[in-house]
Amino acid sequence: MHDYKLYKAHLNELEQQLAGAYHRQLVLITGSPAWCYELLNSLIDENNTLVVSKQCAIKNSYWPTRTHQILGQEFAHAVYDGFSGLHPDKLAALTGTVKAGGILFLLLPELNDLASWQDPSLSTVQSHGQSIDYSLFNQRFAAIIKQLPAFHFSEKNGCISNLVSSVTDNKIDYLPQQNCVEQIVKVANGRANRPLLINADRGRGKSAALGLAAAKLTDKKVIICSTQFKATHSSFKHLANELSLQYNAEHKQLANLHYVAPDALLNALPECDLLLIDEAAAIPVPLLLKMLAHYPRIVFASTLVGYEGNGRGYTIRFSNYIKAHYKASKVVTLDEPLRFAKHDPLEKHIRTLLALDAQYKELSSEQLEQPVHSEITQQSLVNNEPLLQQVIALLALAHYQSSVNDLRQLLDAPSQRIFISKINNQLVGVCLIAIEGGLSEELALQVISGERRPQGHLMAQTLSQLSFNNDYLTQLSARVVRIAIDPSSHNMGFGKKLLSYCESQVKSQCSWFGASFGATAQLLNFWQKKGFDTVKLGYQRDKSTAEHSALVVKCLSNKSAIIQPLKKQFKNDFFYALLTNFKTLDWQLVSILIEGFSDELVSPETRERLALLVNSNFTQFNISATLWQVVNQSPSCMSQLTESDKQLLIKLVLQNECNEKVIQHLGLLGKKQLENHFKRAIKNLTSAI
Repeated sequence: MHDYKLYKAHLNELEQQLAGAYHRQLVLITGSPAWCYELLNSLIDENNTLVVSKQCAIKNSYWPTRTHQILGQEFAHAVYDGFSGLHPDKLAALTGTVKAGGILFLLLPELNDLASWQDPSLSTVQSHGQSIDYSLFNQRFAAIIKQLPAFHFSEKNGCISNLVSSVTDNKIDYLPQQNCVEQIVKVANGRANRPLLINADRGRGKSAALGLAAAKLTDKKVIICSTQFKATHSSFKHLANELSLQYNAEHKQLANLHYVAPDALLNALPECDLLLIDEAAAIPVPLLLKMLAHYPRIVFASTLVGYEGNGRGYTIRFSNYIKAHYKASKVVTLDEPLRFAKHDPLEKHIRTLLALDAQYKELSSEQLEQPVHSEITQQSLVNNEPLLQQVIALLALAHYQSSVNDLRQLLDAPSQRIFISKINNQLVGVCLIAIEGGLSEELALQVISGERRPQGHLMAQTLSQLSFNNDYLTQLSARVVRIAIDPSSHNMGFGKKLLSYCESQVKSQCSWFGASFGATAQLLNFWQKKGFDTVKLGYQRDKSTAEHSALVVKCLSNKSAIIQPLKKQFKNDFFYALLTNFKTLDWQLVSILIEGFSDELVSPETRERLALLVNSNFTQFNISATLWQVVNQSPSCMSQLTESDKQLLIKLVLQNECNEKVIQHLGLLGKKQLENHFKRAIKNLTSAI
């Protein structure tokens, strides 16, 4: 047995160095689970140490089901038990809870065995019927962690130290946070409609700044809004400290600061002098825009590279909107860490291990040539770290929500195929495709009947349940998981070309090609122009994008007839849903969906009735039912109309919107103008049939 006193001595020395430097450090413990647990228990103090583990062999172990259960807390030390599964999001979130002078203990098998070890977390990236014998994510993890300047306690090799001498005297610079507080106070006291955006990495004192600003505004009513009440604790704590008040973590109001959840805020629209939105990137962009429209003095604070994932919709769509519409808006970026000193070793280690610092380099305008497409393997990504970094960065840049777990999914998902586009050896496009299906007929029938829901095979299961046809499950299909194009190269056809290349590569293997995504008019137009048919639109809006999820599919074999009933059923369901669940659906999205529908024969009786009504002194009431029937049977007639005519008929006839709201939507002067516009649109429609 190893002499644990020696390890303890090394640890004491490390703690003394960290305390003076205001830094944190990683201590890696590798070996058999029993040895690692025994050593750890001899090293840690139970008090103020968070232990993330499924094993009761470690004192005070706790396994969070969701990452946000860890965030917003602080501990002297933390333990991550890798034997419970190496989940990148949990490891990264746990790192954020360690205070200056603290240590993160990471327990793993010996590093040479890590790639072939049966990591429990691998089950999260494999679909039913698949297995992973070798983890490329773990191979990369082991190779990088060996080189990091950190302590490594190994059952096999004893104590290995790559540590370099640390700075012994560091100071934390609070000036950027103080300037940020002053900017928040200016929003409250200055002119209206000058929103402030605060961007920061974790540990930079962003939430604390909100509380400190509220303490300087005791004569103002301040509301703080966040998806998680727990995330606002830091703000309330700093307010309490500044005003010498007692803080109770259960109370949602303290002095002039009051917490309101996003949905409650928009439902009640309570009055306030200043609205603070914390973790704004976690709130759907349409909701942020509603808050912005109602509250003239507002601050949006967000963690842009958060350990729990990135709200790219916030950074891309919302930030651009504010800069374009509010010329007096300001952006404050907090770079200086406050929970620990600059150049913190633990933060650097985790960012390196999980590729959190991956930055995409956009293509310059001089390089715009035709891209070259190819398929690459997961192994080739592990062998080429610069390319891996570019792929990760481009995928994160192009999507509204990305997770720290994306790296594991990219490197280990066994059903995944990876396609890329390059110009002059620079990455300009990535497409990730999951191969689904290939299940037994017995399991397929159980899925259709609702008895089984095997992991993965998302598109195949949905198509089979919509159609009651098990071919979608027994045969193979290809689902686009993500497609990302260099932002500077948008609207140049690169996405269409990459998608066509992917289709040509999966055609021999798969019978169907499809994708699921948050539906916007622009996105659906892209997919429908590429020959994909929309067969489902989810009734519920996605929590992160506030968009309805669309499923599009294309037949790659000679079985195209199998999709026809799905198309017809969706068309019928959709027209009915426009009067119910989709009553408030964006009219441009409705228009694009209708363009994708096939025409049927309009009956002679319907044509005759429409002609009689049009030639009579018709009213909106007596013609709308016939119009609804005509558009349902001959949707292509809508494509001949002007945009304003389309909007009018979609809102008034297909969605049965009240006249007052339609007048408001179209910016009309009143009912008479609406009536004239309606009659003109009807005449244009009948001439198109």
